Amino acid sequence: MAAAGATDETVRVLWSGPVSVANTVHNALTADLADPGNAGAIPVTDSGKCDIVSAGVETRTLAAPTYIGQLLLVSFKTKVGNVTITCATLINQTGNNTILLDTAADSILLVGIASGANKRWRVVMNDGCVLSTI
Repeated sequence: MAAAGATDETVRVLWSGPVSVANTVHNALTADLADPGNAGAIPVTDSGKCDIVSAGVETRTLAAPTYIGQLLLVSFKTKVGNVTITCATLINQTGNNTILLDTAADSILLVGIASGANKRWRVVMNDGCVLSTI
Protein backbone atom coordinates (compact mmCIF):
# COMPACT_ATOMS: atom_id res chain seq x y z
CA MET A 1 0.00 0.00 0.00
CA ALA A 2 3.07 2.23 0.41
CA ALA A 3 6.45 2.31 -1.24
CA ALA A 4 9.00 0.06 0.46
CA GLY A 5 12.29 1.54 1.59
CA ALA A 6 15.64 -0.17 1.02
CA THR A 7 15.92 -1.16 4.70
CA ASP A 8 12.27 -2.14 5.30
CA GLU A 9 11.80 -5.69 6.58
CA THR A 10 8.03 -5.73 6.10
CA VAL A 11 6.04 -4.65 3.08
CA ARG A 12 2.26 -4.50 3.02
CA VAL A 13 0.45 -5.23 -0.22
CA LEU A 14 -3.17 -5.29 -1.25
CA TRP A 15 -4.12 -8.49 -3.06
CA SER A 16 -7.36 -8.33 -4.96
CA GLY A 17 -7.59 -12.03 -5.82
CA PRO A 18 -6.69 -14.07 -8.90
CA VAL A 19 -6.68 -12.46 -12.29
CA SER A 20 -8.61 -14.05 -15.14
CA VAL A 21 -6.32 -15.03 -18.00
CA ALA A 22 -6.88 -16.43 -21.46
CA ASN A 23 -5.96 -20.00 -22.28
CA THR A 24 -2.40 -20.84 -21.26
CA VAL A 25 -0.24 -23.89 -21.89
CA HIS A 26 -1.40 -25.33 -18.55
CA ASN A 27 -4.55 -27.34 -19.36
CA ALA A 28 -4.46 -26.00 -22.92
CA LEU A 29 -5.97 -29.15 -24.38
CA THR A 30 -9.08 -28.97 -22.21
CA ALA A 31 -10.62 -26.31 -24.47
CA ASP A 32 -13.15 -27.85 -26.87
CA LEU A 33 -12.82 -26.63 -30.45
CA ALA A 34 -15.93 -27.34 -32.49
CA ASP A 35 -15.68 -29.70 -35.44
CA PRO A 36 -16.63 -27.43 -38.36
CA GLY A 37 -18.19 -30.26 -40.38
CA ASN A 38 -17.54 -31.23 -43.98
CA ALA A 39 -15.40 -28.73 -45.94
CA GLY A 40 -15.10 -26.52 -42.85
CA ALA A 41 -12.06 -24.88 -41.27
CA ILE A 42 -10.86 -26.20 -37.91
CA PRO A 43 -10.68 -23.15 -35.62
CA VAL A 44 -7.17 -22.02 -34.70
CA THR A 45 -7.96 -19.06 -32.45
CA ASP A 46 -6.60 -20.85 -29.38
CA SER A 47 -5.12 -24.11 -28.13
CA GLY A 48 -7.49 -27.01 -27.62
CA LYS A 49 -8.86 -30.30 -28.88
CA CYS A 50 -11.11 -30.95 -31.85
CA ASP A 51 -13.07 -34.21 -32.00
CA ILE A 52 -13.87 -35.01 -35.63
CA VAL A 53 -17.16 -36.73 -36.52
CA SER A 54 -17.80 -37.77 -40.11
CA ALA A 55 -21.06 -38.50 -41.91
CA GLY A 56 -19.25 -39.88 -44.98
CA VAL A 57 -16.07 -39.11 -46.89
CA GLU A 58 -15.27 -35.52 -45.86
CA THR A 59 -12.61 -32.81 -45.79
CA ARG A 60 -11.46 -30.12 -43.37
CA THR A 61 -8.90 -27.32 -43.64
CA LEU A 62 -6.43 -26.10 -41.05
CA ALA A 63 -4.93 -22.60 -41.14
CA ALA A 64 -1.50 -21.72 -39.78
CA PRO A 65 -1.28 -21.50 -35.98
CA THR A 66 -2.20 -18.19 -34.39
CA TYR A 67 0.82 -18.15 -32.07
CA ILE A 68 4.03 -20.03 -31.31
CA GLY A 69 3.46 -22.73 -28.71
CA GLN A 70 -0.18 -23.18 -29.65
CA LEU A 71 -1.34 -26.79 -29.22
CA LEU A 72 -3.98 -28.57 -31.27
CA LEU A 73 -5.16 -32.12 -30.64
CA VAL A 74 -7.27 -33.59 -33.44
CA SER A 75 -8.91 -36.96 -32.88
CA PHE A 76 -11.32 -39.03 -34.96
CA LYS A 77 -14.24 -39.50 -32.58
CA THR A 78 -16.79 -41.06 -34.93
CA LYS A 79 -16.09 -42.54 -38.35
CA VAL A 80 -18.63 -43.07 -41.07
CA GLY A 81 -16.14 -42.17 -43.81
CA ASN A 82 -12.54 -40.99 -44.00
CA VAL A 83 -11.67 -37.33 -43.32
CA THR A 84 -8.80 -35.53 -45.06
CA ILE A 85 -7.42 -32.39 -43.39
CA THR A 86 -5.45 -30.06 -45.66
CA CYS A 87 -3.11 -27.76 -43.75
CA ALA A 88 -2.06 -24.29 -44.89
CA THR A 89 1.48 -25.04 -43.65
CA LEU A 90 3.82 -27.97 -43.80
CA ILE A 91 3.47 -30.08 -40.66
CA ASN A 92 6.86 -31.83 -40.68
CA GLN A 93 10.34 -31.70 -42.20
CA THR A 94 9.27 -34.23 -44.85
CA GLY A 95 7.01 -31.56 -46.34
CA ASN A 96 3.63 -33.16 -45.58
CA ASN A 97 0.59 -30.89 -45.47
CA THR A 98 -2.26 -33.43 -45.42
CA ILE A 99 -3.62 -35.55 -42.57
CA LEU A 100 -5.86 -38.53 -43.35
CA LEU A 101 -8.08 -39.87 -40.58
CA ASP A 102 -9.18 -43.34 -41.71
CA THR A 103 -9.76 -45.22 -38.45
CA ALA A 104 -11.83 -44.21 -35.44
CA ALA A 105 -9.53 -42.96 -32.63
CA ASP A 106 -6.80 -41.76 -35.03
CA SER A 107 -5.22 -38.74 -33.35
CA ILE A 108 -2.53 -36.16 -33.93
CA LEU A 109 -1.06 -33.45 -31.69
CA LEU A 110 0.36 -30.35 -33.38
CA VAL A 111 2.35 -27.44 -31.95
CA GLY A 112 2.85 -23.99 -33.47
CA ILE A 113 6.49 -23.09 -34.22
CA ALA A 114 8.36 -20.23 -35.86
CA SER A 115 9.96 -20.84 -39.24
CA GLY A 116 11.62 -17.61 -40.28
CA ALA A 117 8.87 -14.99 -40.26
CA ASN A 118 6.12 -17.62 -40.54
CA LYS A 119 4.20 -19.73 -38.05
CA ARG A 120 3.85 -23.41 -38.89
CA TRP A 121 2.42 -26.55 -37.36
CA ARG A 122 4.71 -29.40 -36.36
CA VAL A 123 3.71 -32.94 -35.36
CA VAL A 124 4.35 -33.73 -31.70
CA MET A 125 2.48 -37.06 -31.68
CA ASN A 126 0.77 -39.11 -34.39
CA ASP A 127 -1.26 -42.22 -33.62
CA GLY A 128 -2.68 -43.76 -36.79
CA CYS A 129 -3.01 -40.69 -39.04
CA VAL A 130 -1.60 -40.96 -42.56
CA LEU A 131 0.52 -37.95 -43.50
CA SER A 132 1.07 -36.97 -47.14
CA THR A 133 1.57 -34.09 -49.55
CA ILE A 134 -1.08 -32.71 -51.85
